Amino acid sequence: MGAERWVCLAGMVLGLSAFSSTFGLVVIFFVVFPLLAQGLIALAIGQAIGERAENQAYAARLKTGDDDEVV
Repeated sequence: MGAERWVCLAGMVLGLSAFSSTFGLVVIFFVVFPLLAQGLIALAIGQAIGERAENQAYAARLKTGDDDEVV
């Protein structure tokens, strides 16, 4: 039964019309991938902002001499 299912799925993919396959590719490459990339960039920016805040707090503690932080 497993092989029959794959043959059926392959037939469905090959049976797409030109419009539906083009529309699917447009959605994937112009909607899904840019949203994924934008999300990853936003995550990286958030990480960088958080790390900068930690570094500034650490530098402020060094200036005051209070660098005995328990982690």
